[in-house]
Amino acid sequence: MTPIVQIVEETVLPAALEAEWQAGLPAERRAQLAEWPEAAARHRSLLGSRLLRDGLKRLGFAAGSLASLRYSRHGKPALDLPVHFSLAHCVGRVVCALSTAGPVGVDIEPIGELTAAQFGKYLTAEERAWAGVDPRRFYSLWTRKEAVVKAAGSRGLADMGEVRIDRGGATLAGMRWHTAAVAVDRGFVAHVAQESAFRSPPDCRRFTLGELAAACGRRGRGELV
Repeated sequence: MTPIVQIVEETVLPAALEAEWQAGLPAERRAQLAEWPEAAARHRSLLGSRLLRDGLKRLGFAAGSLASLRYSRHGKPALDLPVHFSLAHCVGRVVCALSTAGPVGVDIEPIGELTAAQFGKYLTAEERAWAGVDPRRFYSLWTRKEAVVKAAGSRGLADMGEVRIDRGGATLAGMRWHTAAVAVDRGFVAHVAQESAFRSPPDCRRFTLGELAAACGRRGRGELV
């Protein structure tokens, strides 16, 4: 299966919409968000949850599928459903990838001024040579590595240097992963990773805030998102 990838522009949520979306989350998650003083962090989380909800609808899961949404103490989300998903955000964008075929990971970054030379600890000599001084190539490598680490359920940054990127995909701890670029707006780079080979490009859907709110619709009385 080709993963579904959902993207929305990071934005400030109107107070009424924030309250409505929070009300649709499981009580445990609402309590966690209530402890976050930074509105931007709450909004990113809520945008990710709504992208996930819409993706679940596209996969045929019933309304209320997020009722089992929970987060570990390390912040990793999970659902009691036969679906794998990954969430990521950067300045300007929030993204969610979903798959029913196996583990999936996604990462997105704005293209900045960083180059491979500044991250030699996490890149092999071959990777540094390929990236050179081109920031886009560095961020391409970085998002591929982070997508693989997330799909593998690894230790995050601690395992980034163990991911080996090559033309055909990537390897981590002896396991082969396949990566594919995600179609994103100019100025960003994103990749998704999974165990099986990609038969087609990721099924990518981009939303404005209004489109995401409309796609999710209003929840019924007493219905979790």
